[in-house]
Amino acid sequence: MQLKDEYILFGCGKYWTTSSNWFLQKKLGRNVSSLEKEKYFKQIDRVSESHQLIYYVPMESYLCWSVRLSTFTTSLIVLAAMYQYTYNFDILESTQFTLILEKDDIYYFAVGFITINALVRWIISKFPLRIYKITNQYLAIYNKQLPGLRPQHHFKRGDVKKVDFILNPWKNATYKLGNQTSLILPDYFKTPFEFHQMFDSEKN
Repeated sequence: MQLKDEYILFGCGKYWTTSSNWFLQKKLGRNVSSLEKEKYFKQIDRVSESHQLIYYVPMESYLCWSVRLSTFTTSLIVLAAMYQYTYNFDILESTQFTLILEKDDIYYFAVGFITINALVRWIISKFPLRIYKITNQYLAIYNKQLPGLRPQHHFKRGDVKKVDFILNPWKNATYKLGNQTSLILPDYFKTPFEFHQMFDSEKN
């Protein structure tokens, strides 16, 4: 089985994209094969050895840190807004030369910032990190949105279809996996056959 050799165990408890396996080689004291990487994926995803890894994306660490940064910045904005509302802190003097002309404008900026962060997290939640196959059943693994929670989604062969939405910038990557809409990058399947087979019904 040939998988793309782009991950090492690093950062966010996940993987960091790199051109070498230096970290894993140092950690394990030997070269790390694709089968060993797949075994580790199965361990952290808590799937059986019978499952076959057919898809994974080399951006898990970026998605993980994006969620963490979103959580941190949103928390700061919410705390600042709560402090301002509770103590009626006078910020007029510090905002005379900024876009905030009135004291209450900070709340509009806070709401807008939180809305953008929520949208980013929603988009990230649509990216499957990995897809496993066992006979005609599939299991998609998504990025954690909350600590300790790794969303999983089961779907069957033939329950996959491409969907189009108006003004969708990812229309070439938007697919319906059973009853869940997801963003999939076909180039990261193990083989093109694995990608196209998901669309075929079990009778074909």
